[in-house]
Amino acid sequence: MTLPYKYRGIVLLAGLAVVLPWIAWHFALCDTCAALRDCRHMAARLETLEPETAQPAAVGPGECELVLSGGLLDTVRRAAAERSVQVAGYEPLVTAEHDGVAVHTAQLTLTGGYASLLRVVDTLERTLPACRLRSLVWQAVPDRRTRKIRLTLTLYIQQIVLKK
Repeated sequence: MTLPYKYRGIVLLAGLAVVLPWIAWHFALCDTCAALRDCRHMAARLETLEPETAQPAAVGPGECELVLSGGLLDTVRRAAAERSVQVAGYEPLVTAEHDGVAVHTAQLTLTGGYASLLRVVDTLERTLPACRLRSLVWQAVPDRRTRKIRLTLTLYIQQIVLKK
């Protein structure tokens, strides 16, 4: 079927007016609108949850402070001893103080096998409710005595403490 020349422009314009919006909707806007709808649904569900679940745990003045007191180091040593991981270093410090709130950070260095280090990290994430793991740094370091490569994991753990 051949269109006469004088109607060809109108048919192409009508096709463009129908096909172009359908292509834009199908290939770009449909997924975007679905994602926006899902995002709004999840935001509404999050608002119905308890507000305490979204707040970071802060240690009050009468509660236990783990980073500077050494309680964190004891917990890490217990978890590491079960999985043949060695604690190579521990540096506690206060990173921020403002309006009665302090952030205490501990830098822990662990050495051992990859699987055992992962299990220790999993144990620490589950058993330290007042502390949060903020960063993990993996390094392959040559041992000076044996000249073998050993895996080193540096953990940065933070705790928010309310000051008196």
